[in-house]
Amino acid sequence: MSNVIGADRLRRRLRNLKKNVADDIEKSNERTGKEMVRIARLLHPGDGETREGIQGKANADGSYLVDFGDKAKVTEGNRGPRPYVNPTLSVLRDKARRRMRYAVNKAVKRTFNG
Repeated sequence: MSNVIGADRLRRRLRNLKKNVADDIEKSNERTGKEMVRIARLLHPGDGETREGIQGKANADGSYLVDFGDKAKVTEGNRGPRPYVNPTLSVLRDKARRRMRYAVNKAVKRTFNG
């Protein structure tokens, strides 16, 4: 049986990579969620009270939940176009994807380059 030189160091780095990627993705999710709340509040057609109903919450699993408010169904209609939800999602879709990709690349570089 032969030993591979540096295998233990590689295994250790791969274990650290999992934690680093999870941490960076969690930060990325939170940043995107906060930006989504901000944009949805700008695009919301209602008054200040209903705008404040749009809130976000970071979950323990690293995800970020955006609640578009209790009057979202009233302002959106039953199945019609959602005047502030869909534009918010379409604006941030590509940006969130790029942010995730950047977070993973950053974690890999940090893990393997010191």
